[in-house]
Amino acid sequence: MRLVIGMAGLASATALLTAMLPSVTPSQVAVAQAVDTTTTVVPEPSVVHVRKVVTLQAGQTAPPNSSVVIRPNPTPRVIVKTVTRQSGKP
Repeated sequence: MRLVIGMAGLASATALLTAMLPSVTPSQVAVAQAVDTTTTVVPEPSVVHVRKVVTLQAGQTAPPNSSVVIRPNPTPRVIVKTVTRQSGKP
């Protein structure tokens, strides 16, 4: 039993020390720069779609070629109030 606990402690100490020590292998950025010398540059897309949400006032109309989403009415709130008489008399 002591041997198993000792091995578990040794394994956890090794894991903690490994996590705290800096890596000996080169970083991924340096490896990518050294290996990847034939990369072609891909151009960015030329069209960027912009969605703008505008709340219309009463009497206003939407601009041409715009999609209009009608906001649903909120559900009414119902409050139930129960009143009891403490005296017991009707």
